[in-house]
Amino acid sequence: MIYERPHYYALSHIFFGFTAVWFPWVGILAVAYQVLQLAFNVRVFPLEGRILPGNTWHHTALKLAEMGLGYAIGRLIKLKR
Repeated sequence: MIYERPHYYALSHIFFGFTAVWFPWVGILAVAYQVLQLAFNVRVFPLEGRILPGNTWHHTALKLAEMGLGYAIGRLIKLKR
């Protein structure tokens, strides 16, 4: 991992991806949020109320991959119903 971060942030990315299966606007907003963090070169930690400088494509790709994992899980569950 490029930055140390609490595990609940990874779980939140998975949750947003999972939720986007049923509410696509959640996925659109989540991806836009990540891209904006990259564009402004910051990392936002809303639960701690902190904004830290420094972001990379690698870090953003990791968060988007976590969202993709959640989306894939949601799609599989939706297909099984």
